[in-house]
Parts: sequence; C-alpha cells; structure tokens
Amino acid sequence: MAKPTNMEECMTALVERLSKEDQADILKMSKNDLAMLHHSLGQWIRNAWDLWKDGGLKEHMSSLGFKHPDDMSQAIIVEFWNRLNNQASEIKQDAEQSQHYWGDKNESQ
Repeated sequence: MAKPTNMEECMTALVERLSKEDQADILKMSKNDLAMLHHSLGQWIRNAWDLWKDGGLKEHMSSLGFKHPDDMSQAIIVEFWNRLNNQASEIKQDAEQSQHYWGDKNESQ
C-alpha cells in the first residue's frame, strides 16, 4: 500500500493496518490515554509514513498548520480515535495548539 498523503488516506490505512482487537483497544481508551501510543503507534506513523522527511503527508499536515512530526502523528491518532467514537474532528484545534507551542519555542530561542 502506498503511503498516505492526507487524513482520509491515513484513516483508511489505519483501519487496514490495525487488527480489530487493536482498534477495539483504541476505542476503549480515554482521549488522555492516547498519549501512551506516542512511542508505539505514533512512532510507527512518524517513521513508516515519513513524517521526518519532506513528502506528501508531511506537506499535508504542514498545510493544516502542524509544525512537528510528533504533533502530526498524535493528531492522526486522535482523529482516528474521534472517528471510532463518532466524535467531531479536532484537527484544526490540534494544529492551532501545535502552531502556538512551536511558535513560542522559536520565539524564545
């Protein structure tokens, strides 16, 4: 399967990649617990989908306002969780938080 280049492709790829059991585990997690996936699923997303390099998905996430691959992968996981739980997307708010956080970091250097 080709690497996803937008959020819809990410959602499809996660459904195809994750077992029904893994999806059920994510579904049962609280939103706060999703941070525990940073070093497992998040790391896989960052590495397998080339968020550390220039490419289609990184460009798409940057166009939404994301500044760092860690934030990008977490936003993808949160979006997946939101869809599993029939919740509204928070991608715009997540992008704004990423901009604010990394903007503040750059200004202080």
